[in-house]
Amino acid sequence: MLMTRITVVVGCVLWAGSVWAQPVYVGGAIAAEVVRTSSTKSGGTTYDNGSGEAFGGAIRVGTFLTEHVGLELEYFRPGEIDTDAGGPIYLAASERLALSSGIGAPYLPDSTFPSIISQTMRVRTSTTSALLTARQRLGGRIELVYLGGVGFSRVVREIEYGFPRLALPVAPALPLSYSTRTTQYAAGPVVGVEVRARMTEHAQLVAGLRIHTLGQSVVDGWMIRPGVGLAWTF
Repeated sequence: MLMTRITVVVGCVLWAGSVWAQPVYVGGAIAAEVVRTSSTKSGGTTYDNGSGEAFGGAIRVGTFLTEHVGLELEYFRPGEIDTDAGGPIYLAASERLALSSGIGAPYLPDSTFPSIISQTMRVRTSTTSALLTARQRLGGRIELVYLGGVGFSRVVREIEYGFPRLALPVAPALPLSYSTRTTQYAAGPVVGVEVRARMTEHAQLVAGLRIHTLGQSVVDGWMIRPGVGLAWTF
C-alpha cells in the first residue's frame, strides 16, 4: 500500500509539472531526527515513548505549479532510537499473562516489579509527507522555501523486558526475556523552511528544518528534523 501511494503521488507530481510546463526536481538529504515525547517520572526512572536522537535519510520529488507555489513529496526513514530504563515496571493484564507463560511461572500478580527487571526500547518513525511549497527568491542563486502539509507516519516500537539469571527461581532452559512489538499508522501536520542555493544550472544545495507532530497511543509528541542535501532540476 505504501509503494502504491508513493507511485500515485509521484505520478501526479510529474504530471502536474508537465501540464504547467514547470521544471521537476528530485533530491536526497541526510538529516538528524530529534524526538521529544510525553514522559512520566517515577522515583529515579523516567518512562517515555521514545525520546532521543537519530540520523536518517530522505528522498524528495517536487515541482512548482506557478512561479511561487509548488508541490513536494518526501519519504524519510530514520535510524532507531534506543532507550533503557530500570526501576519499577507496570505491566497490563495481558502482558502479565504472556510474561507468566514465557517464564513458566504462575500468573503474576497486579503489583510493581522490582528494579532487577530491565527494559530496552527501540523506536523508528518513518514518514511520507505531501507538502505545499511557497518560494521567495532572495537573489539570482538563492531562494527561501516554506513548506506545509500532512505527514503519514509508520511508528514501530519494540520493548524487551530482561531478567538477570539469578533474579528469578526458574530453570536455566526457560527464557529470561519477554518482548512486545507495536506498529502505529498515523497522520499529522508538517511545517518547515529551507534555503536553496543554486550551484549549477541543474544542481541545488538544500538546507532546512522540518517539524512533524504525532499524537496517538504509541508516540505522543513532536519530531524536529534538520537536514542538508542536494536537489537536481530537470
